[in-house]
Amino acid sequence: MQVWDGQRERSDRAVVSARGVQLQGLDFRFVAETVTKPTDWCFQEPHHVFVIHRRGNLTSMEIDFQSGPSGRCLPRVGDVWVIPAEHRYAALAQGAMVSFCEIAVPTEVFGDRELIPRVGYADILLHRLVERLAGLIHQDGAAATLFRQSLAETVQLHIAEHYPAQPRPTRPANVEHDLDQRAQQIVIDYLHSELDSRIDLDELAATVDMTASRFLSAFAAAFGTTPHQYLIEQRIARAKALLSATAASITDISMSVGFSTPSHFATTFKQRVGVTPTVYRNNS
Repeated sequence: MQVWDGQRERSDRAVVSARGVQLQGLDFRFVAETVTKPTDWCFQEPHHVFVIHRRGNLTSMEIDFQSGPSGRCLPRVGDVWVIPAEHRYAALAQGAMVSFCEIAVPTEVFGDRELIPRVGYADILLHRLVERLAGLIHQDGAAATLFRQSLAETVQLHIAEHYPAQPRPTRPANVEHDLDQRAQQIVIDYLHSELDSRIDLDELAATVDMTASRFLSAFAAAFGTTPHQYLIEQRIARAKALLSATAASITDISMSVGFSTPSHFATTFKQRVGVTPTVYRNNS
């Protein structure tokens, strides 16, 4: 059997699981698939597609790439395939069970810059970001939501910086990238008022009239950490005060500081403080 060229019927795919999530303008799709029989993988999309190989080995894989590498190529864990918008890509693969992440990236991310097709490109950072995101898809709570958004924003920034053929345009020197003291106080007040709620990264950035990507850089410069880590620290600080000064149950305290479950709260508290909430209360 040859790589699909439109002359024969495509093979059936044996998808075991598929989970999708939309974040920061990107569509992430996590797929596990059985490829014990020759399987066609084909793309020709109006958007760019990044495919990150997460697990599994193939015994054979032949590819046919319009304006890109073609021939035999076996993916390794962490390898990235980059399929520019409107480019035709087809592969015929066989092996056992594999899992991968497909990221649909709008062409607007790169503007008028050219995106180079890539096959089997090792990108440790992108792979780690995708793996971290995969573990957060089903987690509830404001902290998990904010962390997912931060990871997706980092993914977008990374691929926009790392993959185009042309460098990013230099920003004008007069553009302000810092959070001044007034802006820092606005952010602090907002976070403290919403410790028990879901916090959206875009909404948080909008409080100081910034885009999410610009805000992440400015926040890190001002506070030396990420919004997610800062939020966790403030929630733990409030929890410590409530444990010391009130008789509220640990379940009620965990909910009042924005944790999705008491067990998540207890685990995070011990990681940050060194003891469980119960021990901390008894020693206060």
